[in-house]
Amino acid sequence: MMRHFLSVAWLAALCAIAQAETPIKIATWNVANLHHENGEALRGGAEPRDQQDFDVLKAYTAEIGADIFAFQEIGSPAALKRIIDESKYEIFISSLYRPGSEIDPETRNIYTAIAINKDRFPELPSVSTLTSLSIDNVEISRGDAIDRPVRAGMLVEFEHNGKPVKLLNVHLKSSCNNSSLNPVFDKDQSGKLRHSRYDCRTLLAQLMILENWVEQQRHQGISVVILGDFNRQLNRFDDAPNKTEHFWGELNDGEPDMKLLKGPLGKNTTCWVYHDKFFYDEHIDFIVFDDSLAENIDVSEIGKLALPLEGSARYAGKAGQKLSDHCPVVGTIN
Repeated sequence: MMRHFLSVAWLAALCAIAQAETPIKIATWNVANLHHENGEALRGGAEPRDQQDFDVLKAYTAEIGADIFAFQEIGSPAALKRIIDESKYEIFISSLYRPGSEIDPETRNIYTAIAINKDRFPELPSVSTLTSLSIDNVEISRGDAIDRPVRAGMLVEFEHNGKPVKLLNVHLKSSCNNSSLNPVFDKDQSGKLRHSRYDCRTLLAQLMILENWVEQQRHQGISVVILGDFNRQLNRFDDAPNKTEHFWGELNDGEPDMKLLKGPLGKNTTCWVYHDKFFYDEHIDFIVFDDSLAENIDVSEIGKLALPLEGSARYAGKAGQKLSDHCPVVGTIN
């Protein structure tokens, strides 16, 4: 009896170790103004989707098969349910979302969201909203003063290989993807006021909040993964020894005795946007992690995936936004 008991206990321990060491597939994807209704756009200028489009998107998320999805530009839980299998995934949306707000075009908005594979996480990890990133973007538009909050982050907390890990989904301020942050210039060389000065100041403020958060986790011995739409060309000067990308240089300043890594590396050769009109060769969607996870995440294996049916006439030109104007980025925590 004692021998049988020890055998069962030993097998249970082995199973626990195996489960703890099972890789976690993570993915981030900005799905571009995802609304829940057929034939109606979430916001002005967005592309409405029909049943066929939702079917394509749902099949694609199933094909990606991430254990944790970090989504951006989700209009509501109902919208996310159009592209994710509820029977396999538990979904969470930013606490900034207000139920029913997606019905009225005047109150619709975009939010960060998380989907977690129930089989991979039988006991769901803690998920919360990091509201500190949702600061007001203060600007003048067409002569009017506008104060509009930007997106909050979303946190997933779990333990992997004995390490406490926080995974943060971000969607940072747009329209300052390569402008100077140090300093933020009010005028261009001709003396004309830069409209992006407002966006860049907001992004800079988010950068400071994000840097504080990262350093706070380090002091507590918590590993971090930050993934999402950074709206910033973080790789732009990777091969220029005498230039520094301001956002990345500040975030990854080596303090406190910490190095951050990011992927995908290099230039974008995969993701099409209005594929017969524009192509952007700089990434703005990333998976970033600290060096305590350097042995668990292989930067070279963080990759951007092409969207399905990219050669289809159905998704030519602006109609490509029926899928998205971003492509998923996928990586693995080993």
